[in-house]
Amino acid sequence: MTKCRICKGKLIKIVDLGKISLVGEFTRKIIKQKKYKISINFCSDCKHMQIAEILNPNLLFKKYLWETGVSTSNIKLIKNLLKKIKKYGISKKSKVFEIASNDGTFLNLINNKYHCLAVGIDPAENFKKKIRKKNIFTIVNYFNQDQSKKIKKQFKTFDYIIARNVLAHVPDPNQIFKGVKNLLSKNGKFIVEVPHLDNIIRHNQYDNIFHEHIGFHSLKSIIDLSNKHNLKVVDVDKIESQGGSIRCLIGHKNTSEKISNKIKIVINSEKKLGLYSAIKLKKFKTKIILHIKKLKRLLFNLKKKQKKISIYGASGKGQALMQFCNIDNKIVDYVFDKSKLKQGLFTPGTQIKIKNSYDIKKTNIHYLLLLSWNLKKEIINQEKNFIKNGGRFIIPFPSPKILKR
Repeated sequence: MTKCRICKGKLIKIVDLGKISLVGEFTRKIIKQKKYKISINFCSDCKHMQIAEILNPNLLFKKYLWETGVSTSNIKLIKNLLKKIKKYGISKKSKVFEIASNDGTFLNLINNKYHCLAVGIDPAENFKKKIRKKNIFTIVNYFNQDQSKKIKKQFKTFDYIIARNVLAHVPDPNQIFKGVKNLLSKNGKFIVEVPHLDNIIRHNQYDNIFHEHIGFHSLKSIIDLSNKHNLKVVDVDKIESQGGSIRCLIGHKNTSEKISNKIKIVINSEKKLGLYSAIKLKKFKTKIILHIKKLKRLLFNLKKKQKKISIYGASGKGQALMQFCNIDNKIVDYVFDKSKLKQGLFTPGTQIKIKNSYDIKKTNIHYLLLLSWNLKKEIINQEKNFIKNGGRFIIPFPSPKILKR
């Protein structure tokens, strides 16, 4: 793309990150994989940060190996969202629609708690059987304005529309907002959760940058999208998701909902950090280069001391970081992950075998580089025996460090 995905302004390149394999392209054997260009850019007009290299979404999302229900931290976040929705007055009569419903975890919890109509849409075909077992009505497709018209014919409008960690994945987020505008009931609530650009810049989380993640959202960018489509952001919360996210409450432009003062506080914080400044956004390049050097130096020094290093977490962000830093089997022995969908496969681009996290105790590992660092508390608590037996965790962000026992 040469134009902004939100406002069609001209894109200005911040840094070229070279070529990487698709972070979701795990393989059953070691093969040579295709690599794709990737770069970080910002819009000269609205300052929205995004990548310019857009791939066919079927390459990325038709078979999707990230499962919401695998992580207890994700379940905790969803339950927190359910408490929020409860305050808004959800009942048996309510109608709920989720965009990018993944393995159906959120809709299943809604179903069990409120017994109301819950509908989802997701392009991943590999979740079909799992969702059928939960008796959740799910459309296997991408959500856009045309789809919203078909859905409206069948279900009319919805009181709650949820979009968790999906807005960053779409080339044209205007299509999401057009579709929502069409499906949202008169007093309906549109809830959007996105990784916050504030955290990405502040804590140097460049591992969030891969082909699935096209845009990196500030609260300003959500407000810009809402304003374009006669919708209004009325509240915002900071939540502990994806290394730091924002949850935005959006209604129709003429909503009677009171505008929260938190919106002004977050916008002022974004301005202060320089998220709308071309000069400050360009400095992100220097921070990325320095971080790559620091992490590689730390790992190489440990290898010189004959220390055995492996990785915990076969997440998308982890696969991106491994490729940006050239972390391969010369540096690490294994990758461990809880997801059964990934166990026994090889990591994209770096070709390292993924093992069950249960096998950590069977291997003589000195250090685990934690690439699912956003689930740090959950994983460290889960691997108490590794620490008890002398193992140490390495946390990559905001600056690489070895955790104390």
